[in-house]
Amino acid sequence: MALIVQKMKRLCEERVRQEPPRSGLYCNATWDGAMCWDFTSAGSTAKQHCAKYIPSFNPSEFATRECLPDGTWKPNFVETNNTVGWTNYTNCLRNNPKPQVPIDKNDHLTRIQLMSEIGYGISLASLIVAVTIMIASRRLHCKSNVLHINLFCAFILRASVSFLKSSFFVDDIGLEKDIIRNPGGTIEFKENGLHWECKLIVSIFMYSVATSMMWILMEGLYLHMLVYKTLFTERHGTRLYVLFGWFSSFTFVTPWIVVRIFKDNDLCWNRQNTGGYFWIIKAPMHLSILINFLFFINIVRVLCVKSKLSRHVKSDAKYWRKTAKFVLVLLPLFGVVYIAFNAYPVGVFSMEADFIYLYCEMFYNSFQGFVLALLFCFLNEEVQNEIRKWCFKRRLNSNNTRSILLSSWRKSSRRMSRDTTRDTRISSDCNIHPNGTCTDTCKLNNMCHEHATWPRKSRAMTKEKFKTLSWQSEHNDCVKGEPDSLTFGEGEV
Repeated sequence: MALIVQKMKRLCEERVRQEPPRSGLYCNATWDGAMCWDFTSAGSTAKQHCAKYIPSFNPSEFATRECLPDGTWKPNFVETNNTVGWTNYTNCLRNNPKPQVPIDKNDHLTRIQLMSEIGYGISLASLIVAVTIMIASRRLHCKSNVLHINLFCAFILRASVSFLKSSFFVDDIGLEKDIIRNPGGTIEFKENGLHWECKLIVSIFMYSVATSMMWILMEGLYLHMLVYKTLFTERHGTRLYVLFGWFSSFTFVTPWIVVRIFKDNDLCWNRQNTGGYFWIIKAPMHLSILINFLFFINIVRVLCVKSKLSRHVKSDAKYWRKTAKFVLVLLPLFGVVYIAFNAYPVGVFSMEADFIYLYCEMFYNSFQGFVLALLFCFLNEEVQNEIRKWCFKRRLNSNNTRSILLSSWRKSSRRMSRDTTRDTRISSDCNIHPNGTCTDTCKLNNMCHEHATWPRKSRAMTKEKFKTLSWQSEHNDCVKGEPDSLTFGEGEV
């Protein structure tokens, strides 16, 4: 409210600097601290509606000021001598006879901002994980999941720009270079300069909000076409949905930017002073919400019709329970909650009701990305099966690696045991000399390493001896004619 009052005061000062009426006696234009009063003829009473930007005023009532015959504003008391005069705001407070407890708006706005940052942070983290899972698994690359991935990316853009805006904007007015800090602690917006940086950030934020709403419409349109025109959806794929979801927002965000540049180039475009210009963006988003709501009603109607046809197959309780779960899942996907938010008239009820509405709306807007990632990724059976398969493969690979390492360790231990046995056998055939050398106990004067080759030599000699004996046996068989001598000779060998 303070910013609006400052702007109205600035406009009033511009009116005061304008040329007064050329003839007659009149009271000067003035700012009384709440409202601006134009030049008024002497001896008349000025009258205008109570200010809308003051919460305690009733806009349907009138405030009055009396211009005295001498061309001065009537003061509150006789002894008062000032040029500002006194304004009668009694009728503006007629609907508030009892003094109300003032609401600390800054405290509520700080809490809402903190809740929004927490919600967007949780949504951003969950959406990034969901997109990573769906892109990494090839089995999840179906048409519906492609649309889900684009929907998640739209909400990732919205959360990222919201973080950027809340981090760099000072009191939601502008960047540090766009404001002036007064000695009393107040902040004032600089009038000079283009301020294109903060306006660019606000424009991207408006595009992200509009794109997220368009992608909700694309999800609803896809499900509606899937129910009625299955062949059309199977043949054409998702290319048209992707193009329309990302580029349709430019058709109304771009005209809004042009209008703000030439008609309402005030502050950083984050204040909607003229309500008519904001409807350039607001009307298409409300229309998309309405169309999605009609899609939702039609799909629920189809489910109810199918429930009547399948009663002879399934039990009513089981089918209605399944239908209720499906409808609850469709609520955030179709953005049905936005119908209630758009239907609420802001400013009609009390300020407490407006703050309750603001809490609910900002909570849903900030946590909507997390709800979508939870319902369409983390709780999806296909995604859960892919995660289980990935965990199972990783566990199996770790077990195989462990078994390979264990088997190699066992082979190395067996090899070491054989080497130890061989060394023990070698050492049993040798005697250690007192000076540390190995002495051979055999008659041959050889080194100990030759004993290591002795088993191989002995086996070779045995084979040669076996061949000799077998040849002799065969020779004897041929001479003597004893057929069993070969068996006997081999048995002996």
